[in-house]
Amino acid sequence: MFTKKHFINNFSAAFLLFIGALFIFKYSSRYGNIFVLSPILYIVGGILLLSFINKKITSQKNGFSKGYLISIVGAIAVVALLLAFIPQSTRVGRFPAMVEWLSNFQQGIFPYGTKTNPSGFPFLFFLASPFYLLDDAGYLEVFGLFLFLVLLLKSIKTKKEYWVKMLLLLFLPTTFYELIVRSELLTNAVLVISLFFLAEQKLNENKKNISFIVLALLFGFFLSTRLIVFLWLAMFLLFFFRNNLKNGVIFFTISLSVFLLSLLPFYLWNAETFLSKGPFAVQTIYLPKWIYFVFPLLVLYIGWMIADFQELLFASGVLTFLLVSISFLMTIGHVGMGEALFNSRFDISYYIFSVPFFILALKEYKVDWFLGKVFIS
Repeated sequence: MFTKKHFINNFSAAFLLFIGALFIFKYSSRYGNIFVLSPILYIVGGILLLSFINKKITSQKNGFSKGYLISIVGAIAVVALLLAFIPQSTRVGRFPAMVEWLSNFQQGIFPYGTKTNPSGFPFLFFLASPFYLLDDAGYLEVFGLFLFLVLLLKSIKTKKEYWVKMLLLLFLPTTFYELIVRSELLTNAVLVISLFFLAEQKLNENKKNISFIVLALLFGFFLSTRLIVFLWLAMFLLFFFRNNLKNGVIFFTISLSVFLLSLLPFYLWNAETFLSKGPFAVQTIYLPKWIYFVFPLLVLYIGWMIADFQELLFASGVLTFLLVSISFLMTIGHVGMGEALFNSRFDISYYIFSVPFFILALKEYKVDWFLGKVFIS
């Protein structure tokens, strides 16, 4: 699973260990100078753990019981329920922004342009509204983690895959960070990936049936969470509709229409504030302007080169990781490493967007000595 020729697995694991080490590096600094060694120890430990699994766990398919997952689900359920009682003061800015947005909307107050500076599009907040009405919008992230476990269950084919994916999930500090601070970044990505899984099973690129319409509508709603979803949708369209671009354009038109309709009430409510302090204004400040011209060409090229579902997940994760890294490096260039990382001038939690893509991209696959990756129909 981690040989020299398994490039997707190797790079996915490397990206995940880098993200985990970055979180360790930032938050362990609060405990003294010893923090310099902690990310190195984390990476070495992760490599040794994956090497042990790769050598000692068999690639067993027949007789592999997915009942193993029950113990992991139970453990995370207990952790999630315990973390639900952590005081609100321990949570980062996204959670107060979500609560304030929902509270203002409920009271008939325009929810954008407030002091918490909510950055999401409307549907992101509506997703959290059932949990908000149950007195804690933060349960959205608990829901997202359980949905992620369901996707893992569907993706796992062998005993080795099980141990690699589950132990990485538990080994990453981002898993517990998301629960502790009640962020919704993991959930946002997982919800979109769940549409990828549905599309793989239900969508026929040559038929405009009920599945086609429903998936296009759902993608439109999830476009109304964050701009990054446009990247993931673009990868999806290029992969699923490469042989029927006409239907791909129709699919995108439906999704884009739903997205625009979700914004229209807020634009009509207060156009000036929505444009100057709303989600477009907040989300576009993190990247240089040239990205919006260069990146579509990169997405077009990579999306067209994708050959299977594993590559769709991996490529989406890589492009997301690249976007966040560009923004991180730009911030370092402006304010320095110390300010960017340790004084939170840059929010490294945006790397969490790529985490579920990389974990789900891990897979046991065959590699031919001369032909490379073997595609199984």
